[in-house]
Amino acid sequence: MFFGKRFSGHEGGIFSGLDILVLSIIENYDGISGYDLARSINEKFNKLWHASPGTIYPLLNRLAKRGFIEMEVLIKNNRNIKLYRITESGQKRLKEVLKNNLEPSINTLGEYLRTIVQTWIPNEDSIHSMMSCFPYQREHSHKTIDKEDYSITNIERVKRILGELNFSKSRISKRLDHIDMRISHLEALLSDLKSKREENTKTIEISDDDEYDDFEKS
Repeated sequence: MFFGKRFSGHEGGIFSGLDILVLSIIENYDGISGYDLARSINEKFNKLWHASPGTIYPLLNRLAKRGFIEMEVLIKNNRNIKLYRITESGQKRLKEVLKNNLEPSINTLGEYLRTIVQTWIPNEDSIHSMMSCFPYQREHSHKTIDKEDYSITNIERVKRILGELNFSKSRISKRLDHIDMRISHLEALLSDLKSKREENTKTIEISDDDEYDDFEKS
C-alpha cells in the first residue's frame, strides 16, 4: 500500500508514503495540530486506512528530529497543543521526493489504467476524455520516447500520444469557440444595458450660484 511504500532521493534518506502525505498536509495547512492532521488523513482515506495517535505522533517527532518540520507549543484551556510547520529543508526534501519518485510512478499507473480501460471502453475519444482527468504528466512521458525504437510497442505509443494531443487540441478549440460565444453574448448584453440606462436615466441640471441665491430670496 502507498503508506508503507518507501521512496528514496538524493538527500535525506528514505521516505515512506505516509511521510510524504503528512509533510504535504503540513505544507498546505501551516500550523496544524497533530489531532487535526490525523483527522484530515482519516477523512481523506475513510475505511481505507486509519491514522492512529500511536502512528502519527512518533512520525511527527521523527520528522522534527530530521529537521523537516518544526513544532510550536500553544497553551489552550490549560493544555499544551503542538502546532506543526514545514521547514525550508522539509519543502526541499518533499519536492525532491515527489519529482524523483511519484511522477514516474503516476505515469506508469496512468499507462496501466489506460490499458485496463480500453477493454471496456472501446471508444477512443471516451478514453481520452477519461484519462485527461488523470493527474499524470503527459509532457514528461513524451520526452522519454526512443526515436530509434521502431518496435510495434513504441509505434503504438507514439500513435496514442498523437491521438491524445489531437483530442486535447479539439477540446481546446471547442472551449475557445464557447468562450467566443460567451464574449459576444456578454458584449451585446453590455451594450443593451448601457442603452437602457441612457434611455431611462434623467439628467439633473445643476443650478449655478446666482440661480440658487434667487431661489433663496423668493
